[in-house]
Amino acid sequence: MSQHKTKSNQEFSIERPIKKSRKEHACCHCHKTIPAKSTYVRTVGVAESYRHYGNDFFSNAWHPACLEDYRGYCRDRLRRQG
Repeated sequence: MSQHKTKSNQEFSIERPIKKSRKEHACCHCHKTIPAKSTYVRTVGVAESYRHYGNDFFSNAWHPACLEDYRGYCRDRLRRQG
């Protein structure tokens, strides 16, 4: 399990590879169905909320290929920012 810090000290996320899902999930990137009994990656974490004085918990399911695609997108955006 890897933990990723973000720009804020109050944000973090953890990735957990799931070997076999018990039910169907929807990929948060492509919005396609992840079938039951297949491999996927679950990301959970806390992000700052500007709506109230607390933090928001998030939990997302990803196809492994979609997560790699999103990581590449983030690396590209950070490289362009400087």
